[in-house]
Amino acid sequence: MPRPKKTDNVEQRGLPFEVMPDDMPPVDQRGKMGQKKKEVSMETGILPGDEAKTEQEHSPAQGGFIAIKDIPFASPIPIAVRPRFDEIGELIRGVCKEEINEEYYFLGLLLLEKLARKRPSPLLAGKPSAWAAGTLFALGSINFLFDKTAASYISQEDLAEACGVKKSTASGKSKLIRDMFKMGYWDSRFSTRRMQERNPLAGLVMTKNGFILNLKHLL
Repeated sequence: MPRPKKTDNVEQRGLPFEVMPDDMPPVDQRGKMGQKKKEVSMETGILPGDEAKTEQEHSPAQGGFIAIKDIPFASPIPIAVRPRFDEIGELIRGVCKEEINEEYYFLGLLLLEKLARKRPSPLLAGKPSAWAAGTLFALGSINFLFDKTAASYISQEDLAEACGVKKSTASGKSKLIRDMFKMGYWDSRFSTRRMQERNPLAGLVMTKNGFILNLKHLL
């Protein structure tokens, strides 16, 4: 009985380095190549050739002001209101990026989303610039944005001008929005982090006997 050839045994065992083409580097050289590639990844955090792809993935979030189309909302905005919602949201995004900060941008989108979901939505009537100004004015009113001691202070006149409307128009829309959602000082839904930390009512509870206690003192 003929003795099986060495190559047949190798193919049965599936050893890759015996069946590779002749122009492939030896095993030790290929190991060094893999090690070098790994070192590059550890140093930059990006695999070679993926720099452009990584830049595109992170470009929408530069500065924290994510574009409206890239924000995954919990539930979709009504189709009829979506174009107007995007237009107003982009106005708020531009004003917050230039004049205020990122936190007001996301609070503005939260308030704008509630306006878009009302039936019928008030956003369908009126100018987008007026709704953008009214939204930011409403948030600024309950968060002391117009107080000169605030870190991100801006005057009402400057904010209205940045939105492209008159101060009276912005104030009128602001009152409409605040009345619609019963917005007030220390409102946990639309307060900034700074306001929440300084809320004098935080941690207060009322017992069955009508006594008001502070949870911090109890703990």
